[in-house]
Amino acid sequence: MFVVMGASGQVGGAAVEALKQRGKTVRAVSRDPARLAGLGVEAVRADAGDATTLATALRGAEAAFIMLVPPPQATDVLAEARVLANSIAAAVRAAGVPHVVALSSVGAHLAEGNGVVRALYDFEAALAGAAPSIVFLRPGDFLENWAVMLPVAQQAAVLPSVKVPLDVRSDAVSALDVGRTAAELLFDPRPGTRVVNLAGPAEYSALDAAEILSRLLGKAVTAVPSSREEMLAGFVAAGLGASYAGKLADLYEAINAGRLVFPAGSGEMRRGTITLDAVLRRLLGAS
Repeated sequence: MFVVMGASGQVGGAAVEALKQRGKTVRAVSRDPARLAGLGVEAVRADAGDATTLATALRGAEAAFIMLVPPPQATDVLAEARVLANSIAAAVRAAGVPHVVALSSVGAHLAEGNGVVRALYDFEAALAGAAPSIVFLRPGDFLENWAVMLPVAQQAAVLPSVKVPLDVRSDAVSALDVGRTAAELLFDPRPGTRVVNLAGPAEYSALDAAEILSRLLGKAVTAVPSSREEMLAGFVAAGLGASYAGKLADLYEAINAGRLVFPAGSGEMRRGTITLDAVLRRLLGAS
């Protein structure tokens, strides 16, 4: 039996589907099991901040996919995320999970200068030695993050971009590739700790995204840069608290400065197969 946290999200959902396709029994963990109806899995209620109930959900697992979601309305997002990281690690230890795949991020090797990804640096530190076999899966930025800008592109033919300069390409990967890779890694326990970096099939810029959207929408879409102030306002409008919004803006400034890259020799390098074109087509179809 495999346990998956975050099964109602894109990454966790893709991991669940991949495991089911391989005939595995899946226990999905959620604060709201009703959201997992129809997935064809055992749905269990547990919260990352409650190590006791999470340990119960993890107990008996052959392997587990775990993730830390920084609380969006936290007064101090890094401090509160650190509490959750320690809780998840304690649950893994208490449950005696033999093999863990933990969702991390590019830049999680940095103790500073990485914005909200610092929470995942702390997550990796908390998990040190928590299981006999641990994989830290570090994907690049998600291609699906363009979704929040699609209504503007459709209505105003403008694509605001937090990534600048607009012509600079950087690594990004589909959340679906991340989930599928996580599922593959659940079948590959090895003693000790390892890092698997995951990029998409190609690097993309904001201009690339605008060009693809122009073709898909049948009208010219122009990419425009967003200032830090515009970023913060957009993040707050999307429902994030001031602390999270500030650290997320710091993250994109780190990406724009070239600090969030996969360092040479940091671990295994893999690439997904889902292109930005395919992601945007899917997101436009869903909207």
